[in-house]
Amino acid sequence: MVTSNYGLLLAAALVIGLSSACTTNRVANKNEVVAPASNQPNLTREVAIQRASHVSQVHYDLEFQLREKKADYSGQTTITFDYEGSREPLRIDFYQGQIRKLVVNDKALTPQYNELFIVLPASSLKVGTNTVVIQFQRAFSRDGRGFVRFEDPEDGRVYTYTDLEPFKPNRVFPCFDQPDLKATYTMKVTAPKTWHVITSVRESGIQDLGNDSRVWDFPKSAKFSTYIWSLHAGPYHMWEDKAGDIPLRLFARESLAKFVKTNDWFTFTKQGLEFFPKYFAYPYPYKKYDQLIVPEFNPGAMENVAAVTFSERFISRGPKSDRSRRGLANTILHEMAHMWFGDLVTMKWWNDLWLNESFATYMAHLALAEATEYKNTAWRSFHGTKQWAYWEDQLVTTHPIEANVPDTRQAFANFDGITYGKGASVLKQVAYFIGPEKFKLGVQNYFKKYAEKNTELKDFMGELSTAYGSSLDEWQKQWLQTSSLNTISVDLTCDQNKVTELKLSQSAPDDHNHLRGHRFKVALFGSRSGKLGTTDIFEVRLTEPSLTIAEAKGKACPVLVYPNYEDYGYLKVNLDEVTIKNLPQYIHILADPFQRQLFWSALWDMVRDSNLHLKKYADLALKGIAKEKDEDTLRDILNSLHGRYSNSASVLYYMPQQSTEQKLAFQSFAEKLERISWSKLKAAKAGSEIQKIWLNSVMTAATTSFGLSNIKALLEGDVKLKGLPIDQDKRWSIIHT
Repeated sequence: MVTSNYGLLLAAALVIGLSSACTTNRVANKNEVVAPASNQPNLTREVAIQRASHVSQVHYDLEFQLREKKADYSGQTTITFDYEGSREPLRIDFYQGQIRKLVVNDKALTPQYNELFIVLPASSLKVGTNTVVIQFQRAFSRDGRGFVRFEDPEDGRVYTYTDLEPFKPNRVFPCFDQPDLKATYTMKVTAPKTWHVITSVRESGIQDLGNDSRVWDFPKSAKFSTYIWSLHAGPYHMWEDKAGDIPLRLFARESLAKFVKTNDWFTFTKQGLEFFPKYFAYPYPYKKYDQLIVPEFNPGAMENVAAVTFSERFISRGPKSDRSRRGLANTILHEMAHMWFGDLVTMKWWNDLWLNESFATYMAHLALAEATEYKNTAWRSFHGTKQWAYWEDQLVTTHPIEANVPDTRQAFANFDGITYGKGASVLKQVAYFIGPEKFKLGVQNYFKKYAEKNTELKDFMGELSTAYGSSLDEWQKQWLQTSSLNTISVDLTCDQNKVTELKLSQSAPDDHNHLRGHRFKVALFGSRSGKLGTTDIFEVRLTEPSLTIAEAKGKACPVLVYPNYEDYGYLKVNLDEVTIKNLPQYIHILADPFQRQLFWSALWDMVRDSNLHLKKYADLALKGIAKEKDEDTLRDILNSLHGRYSNSASVLYYMPQQSTEQKLAFQSFAEKLERISWSKLKAAKAGSEIQKIWLNSVMTAATTSFGLSNIKALLEGDVKLKGLPIDQDKRWSIIHT
């Protein structure tokens, strides 16, 4: 899943807590099963463990009746399952519905129902196969959770879809709603004649009822958890394609269909479906691949089995920027990676949700780098995710990656950069730490061993350890069970233009004083033919507080040093004095744009850590944007100057404005930034990505009368930009500014 905060970086995360190894496995008492603690839906881990110990081999035969003009729907769930017997009652989750009929093993019962779950008396069940039939009715959701109904204000068409993670399937139909009770599903849906009905499998037949309704029959599905089951129905516009022998479909509401860039959607999808089966050494596990762009969707996207849902923010009314296209590709690949890691193999409980999301985030960027047009920028995009993680990991709210999740309410308690950002960065680090081929082998063995099963972190780490040939227990303790991050500092000494010593040291904040084992590259840079490039690269394993790189002695004294070359390490960088002194002169001639981006990030980190004066950085950055032509690097520098939005960390945000002198200095700097941005916008090539970046800067940086008058002129049409029309999306951006 990807959440819908700004950009694609602000994804999701897990819960403050301790290692899952600390979770108790006490047996739930009868009151926890029968009597709810509140009127909000919840499932404790203890109740889930108890239920899973008695229930297995679950199958749902589902029926739904959907009507266009009705705000509710009716249905029937027939649950078949094996039962090992217990003196305790059995719980079936179902939130705020109405029970019309309950039959257990051919015997009608009066429902014991509290609008949270149905209680089946132990006496109604038997050892062996049981069948429970529940006829129900429920209102569609109005808050985006469960089964959602949306009426398009443009044309009156009605669309429905589901959003179920983590504990929301029970908002749709009665079920055993926990990830380790995987099930198979058959389904029959009655819906208006003009509607499509989409779920994890293609329909086996459609019957016309002759009353403007049709019945859709869906055959038995693969085995998977309830939270990745889905049902979507409505008069969606549909496009079709194929990836090899895998049928592809894309859906969107009719009023937005003309804005959907279908070529991008199908191209990125095909590239992913070619890459992942090869990397995982496991074929795509399902029979088709559908994607739906749905209205008012709370997350950014969700990995429903073979029927992935996306927010409509991935639709743009005007031309998409290259960064937006890369973001779309990344999200498509993220959700696709879940088809294996999350859907085929699923976490046993929500404490391992971080691994689900971290793995998909890492693999999406790997696929982006290996299989798409973004080979040169994929890991630069990932660096942005890491920057978000670094920021979150230094706040007082930081927490270990591993977490204790006692109940479903806690599953999404902290959605921050730790899970998606730090978790994915740590996976990139362990892949480099043990070697990419060994990491890939471990992943391949994991899918072969645990397909259609539930796992815990120890299972994944066990396969990586086996492939590596050594235990990763200590690595796991250092990286997954502690908070915050280390800073790597460089101490360079030269004599007669030769290196006499190159020393690295790692440090940690006082309140999270944990040193870790790191593997990364250290690069030395020198000038050649007017360009700056690497002269020496050293692979380093740093497991102690400090390390002297013996191989560096006698090398030519570098102009610049960077201790996390190619960005494999999850760490902050403290640049040495020589590098800081030389950067203003040399950074613009550094040949590698990614390395320029990394240097700028390091400088900005040093500003935020009070190791570099704000004014010194601001002056350097103003000169930098005037010369920088690389899109990602330019975007990062501009964001550090004016922020992504008005109250985000930036030079403008940090500049003091208490005294008259300070206010004048602020206004002077802001106007310089506005004038550079306006000049660059007018000079940019029509329709280019750089032109879009400068337009965003003009809108975001507008502070003084000069900047505000410019965006007013753009909004009112007094100034027109060749190749870049101010469409409705951009108008909203200007107004928001």
